[in-house]
Amino acid sequence: MDAELSYVRNDVVNHYALSFNLLIPSETNNLHFTWHAKSKVEYKLGFQVHDPMAMALPQANISLQGEVPRTLSVFRVELSCTGRLDSDVTILMQLNLTINSSKNITVLNFKRRKMCYKKLEPEVKSPSADKNSSKAIFDPVNAAPTTSTRVFYISVGVCCAVIFLVAIILAVLHLHSMKRIELDDSISDSSSSQGLSQPSTQTTQYLRADTPNNATPVTSYPTLRIEKNDLKSVTLMEAKAKVKDIAISRERITLKDVLQEGTFGRIFHGILIEEKDPSKEKQVFVKTVK
Repeated sequence: MDAELSYVRNDVVNHYALSFNLLIPSETNNLHFTWHAKSKVEYKLGFQVHDPMAMALPQANISLQGEVPRTLSVFRVELSCTGRLDSDVTILMQLNLTINSSKNITVLNFKRRKMCYKKLEPEVKSPSADKNSSKAIFDPVNAAPTTSTRVFYISVGVCCAVIFLVAIILAVLHLHSMKRIELDDSISDSSSSQGLSQPSTQTTQYLRADTPNNATPVTSYPTLRIEKNDLKSVTLMEAKAKVKDIAISRERITLKDVLQEGTFGRIFHGILIEEKDPSKEKQVFVKTVK
């Protein structure tokens, strides 16, 4: 994932980010974490692996117990597969942070998954076997197929099965799309005929000023409603004119703490200045999207 993911920002734990169980590529053997503390914070680090036969216990290049550095630092966690068997290994890294006293403890659980594969060891031939093989007579008719031959036939069979499944899925999707196109055509024909016969009186809500999680709308904000028939013919300038009544100037909003953070968006706690009376302020929520 080519993105920055913050687990703690401004002394606030991002539980939404901690809930992700990120998948690590099989060729990646090291994880790097950046951390620092503004004041004295003691830590204790621990690891858990659900399948010790497939992966050894992770190792860190820092001590398992100590004090969080005051400057921005990076520590490494090594994830090494044993190569004994194929397994989807779940790793849990637990970081306990203690501030000032033993009662104020924050527990952070970092979840990761990694595929470990069994190593293919080359066959070692004994000298006696070489002597016997030199005396043996090769029979091409009764000879058993080699490992590479069996692998070739298995690969061909798997490829054929995958191609067959893909062909079936494409056929089903094609039939489904054809039916949907026919249904859309019939609906558009019927709606166009109704639109010619009589004007539409239905309206749809186009934009609405809501609080987070679709709570009850704020009554002081206006609601914009437009005709359904105008959606296809509206231009950019007309759209800007329609949303002008509910638009809020960026200068009136001050962003404060980050309440939730994801890969493509954040939710801030902010302050909104009244347009008519700049001395009055309101507590608001602001959602940003990348």
